[in-house]
Amino acid sequence: MPQSQRSRILSLAVGTAAASGLGMIPVHRLPRPVRAGYVALPAVLTTGVSLLAQQGRPDPSADDDPSAHGLRPPTVPETAISLALGGLMVGAGVAGLRLDGGAENFLRRRGVPAPRLWIGLATGAVTLASALFDERTAEPGGTSTQEQVLALLTREDPMALAPGRDGVPEDEYAPEAEAIAELLGTGAAPTAAQLDEVWEQWFSQPLSPLLGTGRMDSLLEALSALAPEDPGA
Repeated sequence: MPQSQRSRILSLAVGTAAASGLGMIPVHRLPRPVRAGYVALPAVLTTGVSLLAQQGRPDPSADDDPSAHGLRPPTVPETAISLALGGLMVGAGVAGLRLDGGAENFLRRRGVPAPRLWIGLATGAVTLASALFDERTAEPGGTSTQEQVLALLTREDPMALAPGRDGVPEDEYAPEAEAIAELLGTGAAPTAAQLDEVWEQWFSQPLSPLLGTGRMDSLLEALSALAPEDPGA
C-alpha cells in the first residue's frame, strides 16, 4: 500500500477514534468548573482571534503613512462583531451540553444499554462520514483550477494592482480567473486572443500588450498545463 494511502487511512482512523472517545465522555455531568470552561474557553479564543484579525487590517486613515500599516486598535463595530462571535460560541457550547444530556436521557428512557458507548460510536461515525465526504468533494491536489489560474494572474499582476497589499483584495483577479477557468474546462488551452478578449471585457484593454511576448508565452504555457486531458471525465 502506498505511503500516502497508509497515512490517509491512519489519519481517518485516529480522527474517528478520537471523536468516538470524546463522544463517550458525559460532558453534561462533568464538574461545574469544567463545564464552564467547555463553554467559555472557545468563546474567549474566538473573540481574541477575531480581535487580532481586525488589528491586522490596514488603517484606512493611514494611507499616506506606510509605517502606520501595523497593528491598530479595533474599531467599535469590529469589537462588537468579535464579541458577537464569542456570544455565538457561548450559545453553541450551552446547546452542546443540553444536547449531550438530552441524547443520553433519551437512550436511557428507551432501555438502551451503555448509552455513552452508542453516543461515542455515533459521533465517530458522523466524523468519519464527514471526512470522507470532504475528500470526495475536494478537487485532486486540493486546489481548484480557478484558484490555480488566480494564483498565476496574481503572480503576473498585469494591472500592477499588488493584490493583497494596501487594501487591494487578494482575489482581485477572481472574475478574470473564473472566465479563464471556464475556457480551460473545455479541455483546450486558451489562446492569446481569448485571453485578450477576457481582459478587454473587464479592463477595456487586451492582455498581450500589458505582459509582453515573453510573459504572455509563459502564462499561456502555465495555463496549458492546467487544461484537463478529458473534460468530460
